[in-house]
Amino acid sequence: MLLAVVTACTAPLTGILSAGVLLTKAGDAEGESGTGWDAGGSAADIPATMLAAYKKASRLVVRHVPACRGMSWPVLAGIAKVESHHASGRAISKNGDIRPRILGVLLNGSGAGGNTTVFPDTDNGRWDGTAAGERAVGPFQFLPSTWASTGRDGNSDKERDPHNAFDAALGAAVYLCGRGRDLTKSSQLRAAIFQYNRSSTYVANVSGWISQYRAAASTAPGGPGLPKAFTALTGGTP
Repeated sequence: MLLAVVTACTAPLTGILSAGVLLTKAGDAEGESGTGWDAGGSAADIPATMLAAYKKASRLVVRHVPACRGMSWPVLAGIAKVESHHASGRAISKNGDIRPRILGVLLNGSGAGGNTTVFPDTDNGRWDGTAAGERAVGPFQFLPSTWASTGRDGNSDKERDPHNAFDAALGAAVYLCGRGRDLTKSSQLRAAIFQYNRSSTYVANVSGWISQYRAAASTAPGGPGLPKAFTALTGGTP
């Protein structure tokens, strides 16, 4: 399971494009996995390497979950915005390594950061730096126990590292796809986000950011416009 604490990034109001999500670039030779969305869209608040990781993961996920439909970079961007602000304040190398590592609070039930449940250590501190318990790790805030089964190698270096943008994004895409969700359907997208963090507030928060990034992508030259599933998801058109 993932960190069940709602993070502090507040979703923007539906219908308003925040300055940080304004479209900054269009045009990309590679399309996404059947979404119809402009793969060249980008947002000013997403570092280039993080955006590249989201786009690559959205293309590669069907190799791992062939039945998955509708994965796109805005979906992954919505999750990562809330979880880590796209690794804000960290150095991100071209191969995706993020330093210093992003570590959540120690999940020992102390109440710090909102945690009330004890999660025993599962990785002997390999990913979270402590054998005293578990911490959520990386830009997508995986628990080491979840990463052990969900982690993927997204940059072809034969490593599965939750502190690497490409690996973490692909792992998140696989996790959200489950056994083969159709994320173009609002109900299945909501279910995927809820599985990631079992909080209705979290679902609303992430959904708001997904809608923002979708709206930005749709304004690119030749962009497809906002799909009905996401209009329904947020209750209106951004």
